[in-house]
Amino acid sequence: MKSLNEQVIRKIKLRYLHFIDVICDTQSLVAAASRLNVTPAALSKSCIEIEKILGVQLFVRSHQGMQPTEICLIIVESSRAIKYELDKLVTAVNEHKETEFGTLLIGVQAMGLEKRIMQGVSVIKRNDPSRTIRLVQRERSALIDMLNRRELDMIFVDSFQMDRQRNVSFFPMLQAGSVVISAQGVRPVRDIVEDWMVYRDNLWILPQKGFAIRDRFESVLYSRDLDSPRQIIEYNSSSGLRDLFTISGGFGIIPTYALSMAKGYVDVNIEYETMEEMRLESGLAWLGASPHKKYVQDAIAVFTSDELRASQ
Repeated sequence: MKSLNEQVIRKIKLRYLHFIDVICDTQSLVAAASRLNVTPAALSKSCIEIEKILGVQLFVRSHQGMQPTEICLIIVESSRAIKYELDKLVTAVNEHKETEFGTLLIGVQAMGLEKRIMQGVSVIKRNDPSRTIRLVQRERSALIDMLNRRELDMIFVDSFQMDRQRNVSFFPMLQAGSVVISAQGVRPVRDIVEDWMVYRDNLWILPQKGFAIRDRFESVLYSRDLDSPRQIIEYNSSSGLRDLFTISGGFGIIPTYALSMAKGYVDVNIEYETMEEMRLESGLAWLGASPHKKYVQDAIAVFTSDELRASQ
């Protein structure tokens, strides 16, 4: 007859441990379900199942969310150690076979880094001709979730609130300020925010939520208890954007390195005062707390190399 410990171990599934980890991180059943791509009902059922298996309460449920208990935090710490050891096991097996199969999956949502990314991809392909490389473009928040779910090997995004991602390493590649632009010209963001009641009712042409420059702008307004713009056109591609600004007379926000593209249809100065809260910092992010497959390590080395940096 198997011992109680053996019975519990047989019933615990790895996905249960991952579910608990995500719920503990988000402290919200709805947010965790969204990240895991399951329904809140299914996630709640799984949570109840593992509580029954272990015989302990993992979360204190309330209208404020899912507060992890002390034993839950211990279980999460242990489950991360298990995932770490499993990653080591996979790495060891691949090294034993002297080759690693797989597609290098790269998420991209970082304006201004396009050339450097493509240069790096070209170098990686030359070094490893048989490797398939897939570039995935999504909103920033979606890329971060995909990275945490290990659906991507690395992502190029803005660093906004990346310090909240405890398991993610970030390598900065590009820094720039932001300015407000319209057919009337270019203005510092601070000037617009300080006189927001004048500009709030204008038409604003902004990237969809999830893009760093939009998230930063919304954060600036929220921190000052200012309303969001009342008229908005959202975009997720630069196609036709210049014509939209010119024809509609709308206001938008662009990084300072994109000002060269505005020359010819608005007056552009050499320098503008930039607002610290609206400074963009784009770079490469990966799950730094876990061991990587060798081809992922090699790709990270290429993108962060001094040679590639010099060519930017």
